Amino acid sequence: MKRYLILLAIFLFTSPGYTADLRGKIKKLNWEGIEVIWLKDERFPTYSVNFYFADGSLSDVSSRRGETNAMFSLIDTGTRRFNRKLINDALDYYGVRRSASVYHEFSSYSVSGLLKDIIPTMKKICHLFDDAVFPRREIKKELARLKNSLNNMVAAPGSLANRAFREISLQGTPYGYPSGGKLKDLKNINQRGLRTKLKYFNEKVKKKIYLAGPSGVLNIKKIINEECGWTQKTGSFVRNVSYKTKKVKGPQFYLITVPNANQAHIRIGRFLNYNEIGDEELMTLSSGFLGGGFTSRLMREVRVKRGLTYGISAFASRQKDYGRSGIYTSTKNSSVKELIEVVQNTIGYTSKGDFKLEILKRAQGHLAGGHFFRFENLEAYLGQLLYFDHIGRPYDDLFKFAERIEAMSKGQVIKNIADVFGWDKQIVLVLGSKSLKKHLEKLGKVRVIDYKKFL
Repeated sequence: MKRYLILLAIFLFTSPGYTADLRGKIKKLNWEGIEVIWLKDERFPTYSVNFYFADGSLSDVSSRRGETNAMFSLIDTGTRRFNRKLINDALDYYGVRRSASVYHEFSSYSVSGLLKDIIPTMKKICHLFDDAVFPRREIKKELARLKNSLNNMVAAPGSLANRAFREISLQGTPYGYPSGGKLKDLKNINQRGLRTKLKYFNEKVKKKIYLAGPSGVLNIKKIINEECGWTQKTGSFVRNVSYKTKKVKGPQFYLITVPNANQAHIRIGRFLNYNEIGDEELMTLSSGFLGGGFTSRLMREVRVKRGLTYGISAFASRQKDYGRSGIYTSTKNSSVKELIEVVQNTIGYTSKGDFKLEILKRAQGHLAGGHFFRFENLEAYLGQLLYFDHIGRPYDDLFKFAERIEAMSKGQVIKNIADVFGWDKQIVLVLGSKSLKKHLEKLGKVRVIDYKKFL
């Protein structure tokens, strides 16, 4: 019975009817110069708060890369009144979930918990932003942890392949360098720099607040206005980026060598320029049809027919001013060349329309029908509202997704696959053993790079 009730609650919350109803519950407020987006939801006595800052790691000067990420990560390590243990004990007592995310163009800090505890919780969070001192001993411990984490990344080759692929595919743009910095940058992070960075975000950077929950969440207005240290409520700086259009004449092959690798991790994709990211729904459908599930074109060819891998996925996504596409998979060393050739051939025949229309229609129905289940909790929904504001899309587009997906033609899909995943535009990265070079050279010229370059 309990399981049935849980499933019923999930269905009611994530059903199209409920999600569509949320459209009328989005309220826009102004708290002394700070724009507030409130998603009114009276069903549960919980809340979610997401603070959006319109700048990110691109604010870091070249000599102190990773500083913004470190500032948000270390903001709860101590103030003039409380040490790290006291801060964490207080927030843990209230069962608060909190996390920071730093991207190149923006940053966010999210907090969620029980509504009855929102006042003491938000007082503590605002106290951190207003009074964080970043104790030297805590900085030292955090830097040691980050150093160990990066050095041990070789034990997680999938994550290492993602990191290397992002840097190589975005090379020559403002977005290639890791937002958290590299090992060489850690020595430049210090207490003075972190305090200066916090002051900059508090006073200069434009902010938005995203709230979800009952009307009681609005009771934090006075706390936000008076206790967060955001002395310039109308802070107006927004990170805007310009870059030269990036063109890739490919395919370009890279081998990232790691010791004792008995498996190869393969990443295929590229940077998408601003003029290539306009139709986000079409990119979602095209990449999903190509490699978005067990019935996708790539999965059928690579796994079902040939058993070359356990899984393969494709994506095409965007940020405010750019996008990325990618195909992610792995295989045994002896199958690398064959797998890459199968991917190339699958992209080729799919981009020429060599498939039945009913297969595409099934993919469209699956994607459209599953759209509303993406908002399985309020935090996910708030994240979508924040994302749409960041890239400049109206909220109504959230509710038009399904009908747009179902209205797309076969011709649109095959053209988009050719435009985004065309083989002559791709970067092909393989992370694995040095011995793979001779296999890859049968496909084209290979640049070999040691994995340590990306740490």
